[in-house]
Amino acid sequence: MLTYIEEYYQYLLKNPDKACQKILAVYKKLVHDIYNPKTITFYNEAAEDDETHIYIFDINKANRPIQFIEKYCRHSKGKWARKPIVLELWQKATIQAIFGFVDRDTGIRKYIKAALFIGRKNGKSTLSAAIGLYMLTADGEGGAECYSVAVKKDQAKVVWEEAKRMVKKSPTLLKKIKCLVGGIFYDKAEAVFKALASDDNSLDGLNASYVAADEIHAWVVKNLLDVLYDSMAAREQPLLFETSTAGKVRENVYDDEYAYYDDVIKGYEGIEGGIVDETVLPFIYELDKSDEWLDEKKWFKANPGLGTIKSYKFIRDKVIKA
Repeated sequence: MLTYIEEYYQYLLKNPDKACQKILAVYKKLVHDIYNPKTITFYNEAAEDDETHIYIFDINKANRPIQFIEKYCRHSKGKWARKPIVLELWQKATIQAIFGFVDRDTGIRKYIKAALFIGRKNGKSTLSAAIGLYMLTADGEGGAECYSVAVKKDQAKVVWEEAKRMVKKSPTLLKKIKCLVGGIFYDKAEAVFKALASDDNSLDGLNASYVAADEIHAWVVKNLLDVLYDSMAAREQPLLFETSTAGKVRENVYDDEYAYYDDVIKGYEGIEGGIVDETVLPFIYELDKSDEWLDEKKWFKANPGLGTIKSYKFIRDKVIKA
């Protein structure tokens, strides 16, 4: 039986108009890694010695977040409000990739940081919130600290409030989780989920296990991502999930992150200038050429939820106005 990763990759190969080059490169690499366990050696500064890890694909760990989300999380708005979330193939493949690759001996996850750069209205906040609730309650991390972070508090609350609404719409989660003004609390594991802005005084004291770094395209504080990344240092298998609208040059944090991920993907393909970083996993949905926005068949490249999560009318109206 195929994994969702393989199924989605085969779908992209069969539908080239819906597949941008970066996503194709990422999924080609992921499929290869499923059947070819990756051996990675790096220098451990604390132990002052080289450390070798063999990463395998664990289908059970890959599917746990998917099962949690579809069983317990519910939509909070519009025509789907209160209905269970049914993840699309591309979302399931994303989750499997983030959570499924683990150390053969310890079972600890390989990827510490993942990025989803995608067109607007493709459900990235819903996905980020649902993953946050999984990390809060079901990842097995005692005293989990989950945070939704953005430049401004109102933006930071977007993912957090989506998670809060999901809890309130789910009878099972509502019995286990308390939603208060200051945060979402899972007392059984002494875990918390809060929204923080870039100027919050508590950023330096975090011991984060999950960070939803939302709308990176609006970030101008260069060291904020470093602070968030460093805040996870004491955790065994933390996750920083970075999301943003893609497709424009902004000369800020987004550009730096995009350039780095571009080099990582080049590394997958053996292209000159590529780098090797097996701790990050970028999903960059974009048009391959600037004029492809005029071709309706190409819109899927930047919008994998088109026709289901996101309506065609949303893009057509923008094209007409342009």
